[in-house]
Amino acid sequence: MRRFLSRAARPPASVGTLIGVGALLAVVAYLLLPPLGTLVLGAITDSPPATPLHFTPATLRLAYGQADIYPALVNSLIFAGFTATIVLALGLGLAWIVERTDARVRLMTDLLVLAPIVMPAVLLVNGWIMLLSPRSGVINLMARDWFGLATPPFDIFSFPGMVWIAVLQELPLAFLWLWPSFRAMNPELEEAGMTCGAGILTVIRRVTLPMLRPTILGAWTIFFIYALGALSVPLLVGEPAKIFLYSTQIYRAATQMPTDLNIASAYSLLFLVVSVIGIWLHFRFTRDGDRFATIRGRAFRPRRFELGRARLGVEAAVAIVLLFVGILPFLVLLWNAFMPFPQAPSLASIHLLGLKNFTAAWDYGPAQRAFRNSLLLGAASGVAATLLGAAIAWCNMRVGRYRRLIALMDQLAATPVALPGLVVGMGLTWFYLEVPLPIYGTPIILFLAYVTLHLPYAVRICSSGLAQLHPELEEAARAAGASQGVVLARIVFALVAPSLLASTLYVLLRSFREYTASIFLAGPGLEVFSVLVLDMSQSGNTNILAAYTVIVACVMLVIGVLFNRVEKKIGLR
Repeated sequence: MRRFLSRAARPPASVGTLIGVGALLAVVAYLLLPPLGTLVLGAITDSPPATPLHFTPATLRLAYGQADIYPALVNSLIFAGFTATIVLALGLGLAWIVERTDARVRLMTDLLVLAPIVMPAVLLVNGWIMLLSPRSGVINLMARDWFGLATPPFDIFSFPGMVWIAVLQELPLAFLWLWPSFRAMNPELEEAGMTCGAGILTVIRRVTLPMLRPTILGAWTIFFIYALGALSVPLLVGEPAKIFLYSTQIYRAATQMPTDLNIASAYSLLFLVVSVIGIWLHFRFTRDGDRFATIRGRAFRPRRFELGRARLGVEAAVAIVLLFVGILPFLVLLWNAFMPFPQAPSLASIHLLGLKNFTAAWDYGPAQRAFRNSLLLGAASGVAATLLGAAIAWCNMRVGRYRRLIALMDQLAATPVALPGLVVGMGLTWFYLEVPLPIYGTPIILFLAYVTLHLPYAVRICSSGLAQLHPELEEAARAAGASQGVVLARIVFALVAPSLLASTLYVLLRSFREYTASIFLAGPGLEVFSVLVLDMSQSGNTNILAAYTVIVACVMLVIGVLFNRVEKKIGLR
């Protein structure tokens, strides 16, 4: 009976299925390929967008003939290398502690995962500037007052300061990336090593890390590309310190007056090459992951290592990491939001607390527009990316034929995870200035950027939800005579609704914090939150900026709580 049900109820491969897969592939290709192709076009011409093309190698010679570009490139490579290595080591340590030890840190790591929601990248950078700025940083002011120091002990405007912020900025992503690998890994080999008398460190070095080698190498590649394309840290911390990175040069070429998008495209071309190599390396590292698979047909129960006397120390270390990642920067933002000027927390200054900064921040016209634009664009891109991601995930897991087309679509959809937002922003700028579509300077171009950049996350979240839904439910419905549309609407989407909602929320919140592409696409009247925070930070008045970011962070937290409550009431119960 089961064999008959499987054969009779499996969705037949039809012309309609082929058309659907082809349409999805065309949408993904349209989101990704034309902007990147036009970016290459801009690098090999010297004509501005929307003018007759004049092909010449002079643009590349001029761009890479400038002496200051190579020190910036070296700085970026060193910065990205240090950041990726440190964040990988910390991420591996946190994931191992959570999944392989008896440390009581699960609640703390849940907060670590939520930290980026209430503390977007630009806010994190501003928080640490308010903490460690040599002249007005809270920690430096406290050190001066308490210990009578003549010079500040810390200076965030330095290369180590840049790496410090970048590591804390990427650490939640590293934890999310690496945690599932430890959760899914069968611990029998580790237990065998312990049985043979090996210590914990030996087991980690000789057993755990070799089994995770594909994941580790692929993750380091992604973290390196992320750090290479970072912009908030180079702009807010690097420029005041006269430390220029490669991303800073692209930003300058595209935004200085007069702008030179050809030179900016030529610079971005190197980022594109590095990203393509990184994507190739990532697929190469992970394609043979089955050789390292430890989960087979048998069930297993993970065994946790007992830390003994070291458990309290490990738990304290995790708490300190969480404090650095989200709590401490947010607390200093909160304190400065109520203060008329930056100063260290003290009982003597409590009488200065007030709400004037909040009123001034909300009365600022661009602030209201930026919040409204980010909220609407985030919601729209969240819905669109989730629907597209769910369709791709369903094709990948449920459609038995046209595997090559589906595999190509899946790889294209995953590509933006390794593309710096700078490249996507520059590519969209060139493409929609060239083609006769009145999209540039409108919310549509930001919407397309957000869907493109966040599509990989939507696919991954939807795939996780769909993997929990056994195909037998769909097969039974088809055997009972239900059409494919009814099966999708009444069974698939109804049961994976929590994953769809989680994907929508994730994309919405990430859209609030996206700045590397937005900085090229936003403009007067089309302000978005992340870009406005960058502008306000560079123009001064950190206390009004702190009030504005606290307002938005609180609203985002409320949205997250509401989504969480709705998610618990729908789907499987």
